[in-house]
Amino acid sequence: MATRLFSIATLIFFIFTGAANADIEALTTDGKRVFLNKEDMTWRYLEEAAVEESEYVSLTVVGKKVLPNGCKLGIKLENHLTVDIKTLVPQFSAYIGKNIRFQTVFKEFSRIRPTLTQYREIIFTKVQCQEIQYIKVHGGDRCNMGELNRFTPGKGMCLKKVRVLPSDIFKMIKEAPVEETPPEGETPAAQEPESAAEIEFKVEDFNE
Repeated sequence: MATRLFSIATLIFFIFTGAANADIEALTTDGKRVFLNKEDMTWRYLEEAAVEESEYVSLTVVGKKVLPNGCKLGIKLENHLTVDIKTLVPQFSAYIGKNIRFQTVFKEFSRIRPTLTQYREIIFTKVQCQEIQYIKVHGGDRCNMGELNRFTPGKGMCLKKVRVLPSDIFKMIKEAPVEETPPEGETPAAQEPESAAEIEFKVEDFNE
């Protein structure tokens, strides 16, 4: 609890002493989504985080291996739901340079009973591990777990159940869900490149 409060305080200090000029949605170091109000200097957890408290699927980077022409990462999924995960296929995107999405791979997790874990490996080719700034988890609509499946109305419903846990091995974050459908012809906000400030805000704890 003390660590979580310290994380919130750190985030608030970062915003109100920095260049931010508006309310901000942010992530704490343990993956919780919070809303920071610049006007009255208050914060609150977003509703998605409250849902994830009781039932969620966690993803953690547990291994890294440098390949001659690529980078291999070991990913552990743990089922904290009360239902079986029949299948879940998230996307993992490697970002390099100035927030450039270099490569995206799909990885399927399947047949995982509640409380159990499953290990998978993802490989990014033609890039070295040290060149990758961070990995972003997104997609996941190809899923079947409880009442959620690929036919569930609205995108990102399965992704909302996924919580990316911090790792000392490699930095990985989760894409913020799309809150609403943009006007025709516009790109959804979650697919647009994030600003440098947003990237620093999300992964700065891993850069130390």
